[in-house]
This record gives sequence, C-alpha cells and structure tokens, in this order.
Amino acid sequence: MKLLLDNLFFMGQVISVAGLVWGAWLVLHDSLAGTVFSSRHKSMLGEVIVACLAYPFRKIARARV
Repeated sequence: MKLLLDNLFFMGQVISVAGLVWGAWLVLHDSLAGTVFSSRHKSMLGEVIVACLAYPFRKIARARV
C-alpha cells in the first residue's frame, strides 16, 4: 500500500511540474509573440485569462439586475 501511495504522489508531482512548465511556455510564448516567435496573429492568452477571472463577477451582476 505504501508503494502505491508513493507512486501516486510521485505521479502527482510529475503532472504538477508538467503543468507549470506548460503554463510558463504559454505565458512566454504570448509575451514574445511577434518578436522572437514568428506568428501571424498575436495570442489572446491575456484576454482569455481576464474573461475567465471576470466571469463570476459578471454572473453576480446579472443576477442582481
């Protein structure tokens, strides 16, 4: 049982680090789009994050009106 829990913990750590690396790559790619990375259109990562963070507040505002 201890071996199973250790393996699950290790797998969780690997997935966590992979998620951090992927997120850092998205942010880096978005901030350097057009200068280092040749892309035809600028990534909209910032707008997507703002929309996701603002969604609960928009839902509350609609409910009160």
